[in-house]
Amino acid sequence: MTGHEYLQKVLKGQEMRPETIEMLQNLRNEIEGKLRSTFGSAPRFYYGGSYGKNTMIRESFDLDIVIYFPNSEARTCKALYTRVEESLVNTGFIVKRKNVALRLPYEGGFYIDIVPGKAQDSSYLYATLYLSEVDSTRQTSIKKHIDSVRKSNIREIVKLMKLWRLRNSLEWSSFALEQTVIRALVGSRTLADFGDSVWKVLGFMASQQMLTVRLDDPANTNNIIDIPLPLRVSIRAFATQSLAKSNWQEIIW
Repeated sequence: MTGHEYLQKVLKGQEMRPETIEMLQNLRNEIEGKLRSTFGSAPRFYYGGSYGKNTMIRESFDLDIVIYFPNSEARTCKALYTRVEESLVNTGFIVKRKNVALRLPYEGGFYIDIVPGKAQDSSYLYATLYLSEVDSTRQTSIKKHIDSVRKSNIREIVKLMKLWRLRNSLEWSSFALEQTVIRALVGSRTLADFGDSVWKVLGFMASQQMLTVRLDDPANTNNIIDIPLPLRVSIRAFATQSLAKSNWQEIIW
């Protein structure tokens, strides 16, 4: 069995079960319904994260729900963030603040992140998000984040690298992982061979470049995607170890 064939088999085993997808859709509907009881029909709701990008893996997944308020909304992004938080708490959810999200933890480590924002204009392509950790704002586009993965044809490679991340217990955000994969595969003439593509990604991560590469938000180059140096060092070390192994089962899953 070639590396490509083995990794195809791995991906087949990571396909999401229909009942799990239905459960996620039901949770979104429940949350959206409760928030609409507070905010009415004005905000728009979207799937973000791995659901929106179609990069979910069965072994470990969460759900991102984006709520964009219209640009005519008078309240500040901070006020909207706080009001969404209050609404969730008042309807019985446990809520933990993250930087741009409000996290709803569930049993077994699963969680849902609610990301409130205010649309820049009537297209809803760009939005301003509140950064709770630094009491500031950031302009970005969840839709462009989704497109950067879907249109680059690297979804299967991202899934495999998520398994690699899980195997090595790395606390590495999926957004940063995705953009690292895209950078590593820039100029690759074909992504049809999963083994070859993953090997290129590991080679990039094992190189000196991993310690210094700057990754920009594809929706706003003023936003730098943070990968702390200690994490970069760990990624490089684990990638180097992976390249020294003799079979894919030891490297991925």
